[in-house]
Order: sequence, then C-alpha cells, then structure tokens
Amino acid sequence: MSSDQPKSALVTSLKLIGALPFSVKRTLGRLFGRFFIRLDKRTVRGIDQNLALCFPNMALDERKALRNQRLVHIGQTGMEMLHAWTHTPEELLTLLEFGEGVDEFKHALESEQGVLLMAPHLGSWEYIPSFVSQMRTMTTMYRPQKDKAMDAFILESRKRAGTELAPTDRRGVMQLMKALKSGGVVGILPDQVPAEGSGEYVPFFGQPAYTMTLASQLTSKSGAKAFICAVFQTQKGLKFEVFPLNENFYSEDLQTSTASLNKSLEALILRHPEQYQWEYKRFKKQADGSSLYPRSSDND
Repeated sequence: MSSDQPKSALVTSLKLIGALPFSVKRTLGRLFGRFFIRLDKRTVRGIDQNLALCFPNMALDERKALRNQRLVHIGQTGMEMLHAWTHTPEELLTLLEFGEGVDEFKHALESEQGVLLMAPHLGSWEYIPSFVSQMRTMTTMYRPQKDKAMDAFILESRKRAGTELAPTDRRGVMQLMKALKSGGVVGILPDQVPAEGSGEYVPFFGQPAYTMTLASQLTSKSGAKAFICAVFQTQKGLKFEVFPLNENFYSEDLQTSTASLNKSLEALILRHPEQYQWEYKRFKKQADGSSLYPRSSDND
C-alpha cells in the first residue's frame, strides 16, 4: 500500500490472506460458509424466505439443501473476491475458462458499437473486468465504502483491472451514456432494488419485483448491444458465460423491456442456483407499499 493511502489492520490482514494460493482461499471460504455463516440466523432466514417465494413447488428438503449449498458458496465467493482484489488481470485470467457466447461477445467488443454488459450477483462477478479490459475499458458505477482504508483498497483493485468508475448519481448515469454513445463498454449489476422512480414492477421468479429501468434506457438512447453474463464457479476454477439479451429487451415499452431482462436473469440463475445471492431482500419494495417479507426482516 502506498504511503498516501490510509492504513488499516483489516486491509493489511486481507492482503496477507490474499497472498495465499487460490485453491487454499477457496477451501477456507467454503469451510467458513459451511460452519460459520450458517450460524448467522439473519442470512439463513433471508435465503429461506427467497427460496420459498421463488420456488414454492420445490420440496422443503430440496430448498434446505439448496440453502446449505448457498451458504458454502457465500464463503467461497468472498474469498474469490479477495483473490480478485489482490491479483493482476493477467493472473486472474489463468483461472478462467470460456463457455457459451464468448465469441459473439468478443465480436461485439471489437466493433465500434457501444456494449452494455449486465452481471447479476451470481458466481464470481469480480473477475469480469479482467477479461473485458484485455480489449476495452469498462465503465461501472461505484459507491464509496464508509471505511476509507477499505475504499482505497477496492479502488486500487478497480484501477488495476482497468475499470473507469462513475458515481451512483445523475452525473454517473450521464457518464455511462457518454461511454456507450462513444462506443465504450458499460457494466451494470441489474438485480438490485433501484431507487424510487427508477424502476418498474415486473415478475421475477413469479413474484413482483421492482426492477431497474436504467439498463433499458441506456440501450434505448445509445443504441448499444446488450449482454448478460456470469463467471460461474467450477470444480477447477471459474467459467465465463455470456448471452445477448432477447429482442424484447430493446422494446420502447419499459414493462416489456424490464420483464425480458428478468426472464434472462432467471435463465442464467437456473444454470447454477446455488451461486446466486438469495440472501438479498429482492422483494422488499412492493407497489402497494407492502413487503413480501415479515416486517421484522425488512431491514435485514
């Protein structure tokens, strides 16, 4: 860490752990998820609630098994994220194998058309910039961390990955639009609950979910080509898969566009449902002001 960056015992510890081999970190993460994260009742409850909402016809023992797999993957993902933050893009690429859609995505990156890449909280999304940056700079939104040392640590990793950062406000949206219109690449996490006035209520696994309209508006106004992707965790390492969005996503009707986005998200998640962030309260905002979760857990 450079002398002008704030020092932190946490960041120092993270860097020391980050120096461990990838396979060791992955094993430690899985053990942590299996034996410690499962003790966090709030996390377990959140996963159980979402799985019950999204898979009501799944047998209870199957949902419990999926939840337990998810807990293991939370720990694994955390350690893989740390590995991404402490290694160069060249080192990270050695862990990646490439699956469906990569050739078409590369072709889009080689064109002069803007490219919008959407990556949900699935698998190890922190590895995506390392692949994209080999061909094009990717612009993404970033919300600063409250801890200054941690913020500097993450910003250092983003810079190393060749990512340009935009603030999570109107200025940031304008920066994303400018990048797309000039033929750049923009990365977005499409599965978070957006701010009031920035979404549409459309189905997600059969439940009404307040879904961002930003991705739809960016493509509509810039003419960008849209893809959805994930870096899935495999036995040996990581696998990058990417798919173009359905034509309905390009509809001028925001209900049609956002519904299509969620359908694409569902298809991607169902490839490896244990790797999705089911602990996130995706349905906490409803059109009538209610929540699909018990009131005591709305702010978990």
